[in-house]
Formats: sequence, C-alpha cells, structure tokens
Amino acid sequence: MVRSAWTTYRAAQVLGEYRRRRDAYARIAGERRLVYSEEGTTAEVRRRLSARGYTPRRRSPGEIHTFACFPSYGWHHHLLPDLHELGPVTRFDYSALGYSFDEFSRCDASSIARRDAMSERILPVLRAAHEVRPIDWVFWYGGGQDTSPVVVRRITEELGIPTVNLSLDDKQGWAGETSSGWRAGAVDITAVFDLYGTSSRVTCEWHMVEGGRPLYMPEGFDASAFAPRVVEPDLSVSFVGVAYGFRMSAIEYLRDCSIDVTPFGAGWPNGKADDIIAIFNRSVINLGMGGIEYSEDLTNVKGRDFEIPGTGGGMYLTSFNPDLALHFHVGREIVCYRNRDEMVELIRYYLARPEEAQAIATRARERSLRDHRWLHRYQKMLRILGVLA
Repeated sequence: MVRSAWTTYRAAQVLGEYRRRRDAYARIAGERRLVYSEEGTTAEVRRRLSARGYTPRRRSPGEIHTFACFPSYGWHHHLLPDLHELGPVTRFDYSALGYSFDEFSRCDASSIARRDAMSERILPVLRAAHEVRPIDWVFWYGGGQDTSPVVVRRITEELGIPTVNLSLDDKQGWAGETSSGWRAGAVDITAVFDLYGTSSRVTCEWHMVEGGRPLYMPEGFDASAFAPRVVEPDLSVSFVGVAYGFRMSAIEYLRDCSIDVTPFGAGWPNGKADDIIAIFNRSVINLGMGGIEYSEDLTNVKGRDFEIPGTGGGMYLTSFNPDLALHFHVGREIVCYRNRDEMVELIRYYLARPEEAQAIATRARERSLRDHRWLHRYQKMLRILGVLA
C-alpha cells in the first residue's frame, strides 16, 4: 500500500515536472520561431564548421578516424564495433585512468574537481592521435556530469575537428540540477558541440532554445552481439530491467491475470541476468515498458527498442510511443500496447499463436539489420558533418 502510494506520487511529480519544462520550451521556441528539421540542423552545422575555416575531408567507409570519448560503463562497449567498421578508432576511456561515472554523478565539489582533472587529459591524447593520422570527428557519449564544455571548445577552437555528442535520456535527464548549481544533463553542454543527437523529437526544440544543433536520432543496436541463437523458447514472457516504480505493479498485474512472466534485473528474485541475449532468444514474448522513471504514461525510445528486435529471437511487445512507431511497422515488426488491458490481451493472443509471434520477430530482425544498427546512426551524423562521402 505504501509502495503504491509512493509510486503514484512520484509518477505525478515526474510527469508534472516534464510538462512544465516541455511547455516552457515550446513557448520560447514559438516566440523565436524555432522549428526543428534535419535539413535545418544540417545547414546550421555546415555554416558553423565553415565559419571557423574547417573543411571536412571526404572519407569513404573504412577510412574515417574516430576519436571516441566515453567510459567503459554499462552497455557502452556496444558502441564500438560499428565505429571500428567506419575506420580506425582512438579511444579515450576515463574509467581506464581510475575515474568513474558513479563518482562524477555525485555532482559535488569533489566530483567537479575530478572531472576537470580528467578533462585536462583528453586534449594531449587527441593531439597525439591527430598528428599520427588526422582525426575526422570526435564522438562523445556523456552528459554534464562527465563532459567539460571548456575542453570541447578548445578542441573546436584549436583543432577545428567536428565534435558530436549523443544524449539518450533528455526527457528525464535534461537538467539534473543540484544545490551547487551543477547541472548533469545536456542543458549546459549542447551549445558547445557542433552536432548533438537526442532520442526524442520533442527535445530537439529544447536544444535549439539553448543554442544547440540537435539531430533527432534514436538508439541503435550492435549486430555483432544481438543476434538469434538456436535455443529452446522456454520462457513465455520475459522482462529485463531494474525493479522499481510502476514496473513492479505491472508485473504483479500480469501475474494476477495468470500470465507466466519472468523478470530479470536488479531487485527481482532472479537478479541481474548474466546473458540478456540468451533471454531474448529464449522468450516467446519479450516485454518492454517504455515509461520514464515512475511514470507509465510518459514514454521515450529506449535501447531495448532496438536491441530486442535486432536479436530476432522472440517477439517484442512494448508501450506505444509515436517516436518508436517511426522506426518499425507496428503490428508486423513489433507489437505495442497503450494500457495494461491491451498488454494482457496481446500477450494472450500471441502466446496462443507462437508461430505468428516468431514471424514478427524475424521481420523485426530484418528491419533492424537494414535500418537500425549503430552504423546507420553514425553514417547519418557523418553525412551531416560532410565527412562521409
């Protein structure tokens, strides 16, 4: 009872905060007549590069030298294989130097000092790699907690190399303010990058208001890892994710409806899965929950939305999201629900028709290989920069 009340309170709080921010940015964007388009961003990026006298070297696939700046943390290693497919990669991995994402995320005075010390080590590595073989772009994955805008400016001013950042949780992590004024999200760093990828359409205008050049770009998947396996589909329905908020009550609801669902992740009895790709392949239905934090109604595109379809081992059923519907044929490549009743009804329907579910999963895999690898995301960014021939 207490948990339910707390979840309801936090859901209202998260949704209310989001709506206030969304409406405030919409008002400012309207006053300034800012309307996002990929074509507009492309023109702005190229004007910016030209204004500092930088002319990109046109490269073919396999020739592009990437300076990749992100730590070995969580799933980040899945970003690397397709960067290597583009060409040589020089990696700056601050976790290998004794720094950690967790310490930066504390966002206190000590964290700021550590972040600044870490940031000072980036430019010497970049310069040395650039002298050996010219770097074509700097690809960053990080937020205000571990990204120094001072260092990004120095890269563009001293070397001119195009800089790109990727931000995947702007709806929930846009600001991340603390009492010290430290903001851990994208809000304070978007303007210093030449191009900034964001995984929700609505937040593109937020970036523009703050002086950024956004690109709506959802997550991709690592095809070298997420792939079909020949295994017995011994799980009717699985869910992979941390147990918190509405997720716990959603699983309880399914079980109350006699749905055989097996959750994996921190906080569930099964604990964190050692091999999530095996789980995706063992499941007739892979359940997704697209809600943000405690809110079941506020959705965002997520990494699982591409990793599970890319695996192709079990049908993907997740919350409906209009952004996600741009990337898959709903009903043929993935299946979506709008509420818990639809979730239950769709699970029952496809569990009774496993061949139909598997056909959907197979089509999802084909679509993902064609359109949704990380390679496709990088290629789009590099074309905007004028690097990819």
